[in-house]
Amino acid sequence: MASEECDQLLANLRRLQLRHAANNLDDLLRDASRLKLGHLGFLARVVENEVLARTETATVRRIREAHFPEICRIEDYDFKLQACLDRKIILDLAELGFLDRCEAVFFLGPSGVGKSHLSIGLGIRACAAGYGVHYVRAYDMLKQLLASIADETFDDVLESYCRPALLILDEVGNHPANPAIAEHNFAGVFYEIVHQRHRHGSTILASNLGVNDWAAALGGPPGLVATALDRLLEGAHIIAFPPESPSYRTSRERGPGPLPRPRPRRRRDSRTNAYRRRSR
Repeated sequence: MASEECDQLLANLRRLQLRHAANNLDDLLRDASRLKLGHLGFLARVVENEVLARTETATVRRIREAHFPEICRIEDYDFKLQACLDRKIILDLAELGFLDRCEAVFFLGPSGVGKSHLSIGLGIRACAAGYGVHYVRAYDMLKQLLASIADETFDDVLESYCRPALLILDEVGNHPANPAIAEHNFAGVFYEIVHQRHRHGSTILASNLGVNDWAAALGGPPGLVATALDRLLEGAHIIAFPPESPSYRTSRERGPGPLPRPRPRRRRDSRTNAYRRRSR
């Protein structure tokens, strides 16, 4: 391709925001020559590579926005270690049909058996499939919701947890050893988040406690927790690990993967800002 034509093509690709094609144009041209692609074949290859690159970029962004504490994938879970766990059930869940049906998933059992790993693994799958996901420790979410009542931002905070297609609540009922916690009515805000998300989104809940112990752990009127659980358990998928299950955390051969690096904040050019102010 002539130099002028190549420069013009690069300029047009960037103008159309086809960044991957622009950045890899030389490689694409070499591949087209090696494979003896025609015009249509070359164009199809350029578009396919651009779609794949954008899909990967979008997935990385959704994973970053989900606030996972670590990257854990379903395929990295050692199912041989947990003989009690039916691998087929987990792989069926990884097909994400429960998300389209707005069903809940419970992972219940002792510490270290991989409840968080499986929860995050399903969340990673959901991110790759284009769903919005938010991971949070239940205590952190409930504490934030309670605090938002005092400063009258409750509706905004509640909406931020209701927006994602999948909400992952980890360590439900696991609160710090603080006497003041007993005074908190977590049951009320827990009921509200469940009520608002009911039939509008899916929730994954991981806990060391059986669901019968949640009312005591959350405080407040037990009836509120029972009502919330009634909604969650409708059509729910319950994966319960026996108390004698071995610790997965101490037995896995390699640790979880790193999180995506946070994107650096862009500095706006002062002249651009001044122009925008004048244009308003």
